[in-house]
Amino acid sequence: MTGKRLLLGILAACLAVPVSAGSAERPRLLERLREARAERMQEKASGATTQALRVGGLEREYLLLDDSRGKAPAPLVIVLHGGGGNPQTMIPRWEAQASRAGLVIAAPKGVGRNTRMGTWNAGGCCGEAQSRGVDDVAFVAAVIDDVAKRTPIDPRSIYVTGFSNGGMLTHRVAAALGNRIAAAAVVSGALFGNEASPRASVPMLIMHGEQDPVVGFNGGMSSTRFVARSQALPFEPARYAVDFWRKANGCRQPAAISRQPGVTIERSNCKGNADVVFYDLPQGGHSWPGTDGDGPIDATGVIWDFFKTHTR
Repeated sequence: MTGKRLLLGILAACLAVPVSAGSAERPRLLERLREARAERMQEKASGATTQALRVGGLEREYLLLDDSRGKAPAPLVIVLHGGGGNPQTMIPRWEAQASRAGLVIAAPKGVGRNTRMGTWNAGGCCGEAQSRGVDDVAFVAAVIDDVAKRTPIDPRSIYVTGFSNGGMLTHRVAAALGNRIAAAAVVSGALFGNEASPRASVPMLIMHGEQDPVVGFNGGMSSTRFVARSQALPFEPARYAVDFWRKANGCRQPAAISRQPGVTIERSNCKGNADVVFYDLPQGGHSWPGTDGDGPIDATGVIWDFFKTHTR
């Protein structure tokens, strides 16, 4: 099925689902609609190539978009898709920014029951990757090494960001690879209360909508049934994640709070420039603000503005 036919088919399915079924089916269909739209955008994209490597006995893949234009060494941004997604859902969110800033983008592919819908083992979620105990932190580390062999990257400017299940893995990667990661950003992700202490301080940006029906702002088991079935542990609240990184980064002063339409921003200045920034979106749902046509901010632009002020 072509991307256009897939997009139209999912849109028709979304419209056909009755309101009474919304809590169970509509979020899943809407997420697939976003994925199909991203895949349509990727069909028109140029320059992203598929790379393969073997990690932990598994054949793994990632998409590589090199927009460094010979300006070496370039920053590397690892972008992790949401559960049930794939690299094509992340590349379109970063193409324009990569072109403007001369970035190298690597979009790893999760493990799933089919090639189009991958998941990540984030310790308490999700799906196939979690149930099989896949070492996705090792995979991300291997991706960094593999990219460095293919194109000159700045080892002091390696960043990781992720959405939803990819955001959950971003927390784990930042904690485990803090000696390599210059900064990290989580959109609609969560911790589980079983995380290890970070190896090093890592500047962290967290962005979460209070109306998120998939990864609840206040934690617990997901109110979206197919996500709850993929959880091994309940989500911790967004505030828990903020406090976790404030403690890890030695943030002793109260956060500075500012407000703009549709968002409250908390900035904690911490030791060694390892600041923690929290974007609380009162009306935000489960989306990547801006690119998905949702939210008062452009998540990609905000994240890159945060990343570029930090080096390892």
